[in-house]
Amino acid sequence: MIRIVEVIAGCVAMALLAALYLAKSGAASDQQHLAELQAEIARERARVGELQAEVSRQEDNTNLRRLARAYLGFEPLQPEQEWELADLPRAPRDGAVDGYAEVRPVQAAYAGEEG
Repeated sequence: MIRIVEVIAGCVAMALLAALYLAKSGAASDQQHLAELQAEIARERARVGELQAEVSRQEDNTNLRRLARAYLGFEPLQPEQEWELADLPRAPRDGAVDGYAEVRPVQAAYAGEEG
């Protein structure tokens, strides 16, 4: 009878030892996977920082002014082109103003795009 108990106890000990080995090896692979995910998160955060810097550069007033000149033909407003609010009711409706070119809507199209 004691021999049977010893064999069963030995089998239980071996099963517990196998379960402990499997748990430890699973935990090690989970640790490795966690380290990989943390490295990926760090890379993505760095990329987000780069993209935010690029957005800031693209939205810079100097860059927008350069792009407006290059693609839309916009130029800075000259002082003689400015009107005061009191001048608006006297503005002619036909688009021509004394000393000014004809007022016409801007046709904005990007390069390669039909306007």
